[in-house]
Amino acid sequence: MGIYPSALHIRWVSQDFRIAALAVDEEPWPFWDGGDQDHRVQTWQTKVGWRPAWGEVSPAGRLNGSSGVSVRDHVLNALGIDIGRAWLTDAVPFFHVHRGPGTQGAAMSSRYDGFARQHGLPLHNLPDRPSTDRLIQYAVEHELGRLRAELVDSKASLMITLGNEALAVAAALGEGDLPLALSPGGTYGVTCTTRIEGRSIQVLPLVHPGQRAAAWRAAHDRWLESRAEGQARS
Repeated sequence: MGIYPSALHIRWVSQDFRIAALAVDEEPWPFWDGGDQDHRVQTWQTKVGWRPAWGEVSPAGRLNGSSGVSVRDHVLNALGIDIGRAWLTDAVPFFHVHRGPGTQGAAMSSRYDGFARQHGLPLHNLPDRPSTDRLIQYAVEHELGRLRAELVDSKASLMITLGNEALAVAAALGEGDLPLALSPGGTYGVTCTTRIEGRSIQVLPLVHPGQRAAAWRAAHDRWLESRAEGQARS
């Protein structure tokens, strides 16, 4: 479980600007790996009635599906779980836009919106990423019923949370000994237990794959090494 979806990104080059990665649709499922991005960009072009005069678009390459690839290769594979047998979800089911220099929000406001006005197209209208506390609050107030139903449908005995926001939502889902926050120290990658809808479920809190800080990368690498060593002994 992550906190909210990523997106399908395009690379857009026109006579007036170049955008290396612009979010144009939500990713087709949580932690999508980007493998069919060519087809999905072509489908999107048809859907919006793309005109050659607007410039050239192509898939944004490894920016599409990067979190899904990381979850598959650096979380599920380490646990011996095929991604096709995992139930993938997000605590909040819609994409949010970051604001500030060099962000999606900046590209949409400073480049896309001007193009849209010139060509009579809709301006961008996507929700800003709220604070961590507001994200958690929204999920707790609006999404717990859906998430509990997904857990029941999945029959999962293990829930993996990715990042502190997802961990906080998991804590609100049930009753147990879940930590308040992740730590890159010795407790990283340690499972705990909660009870949801009358069932005991193991919870494995891990860092979100989008987190690039050195301390978190080192903690996750140590967890991967310990998993590999355990598999070698067995």
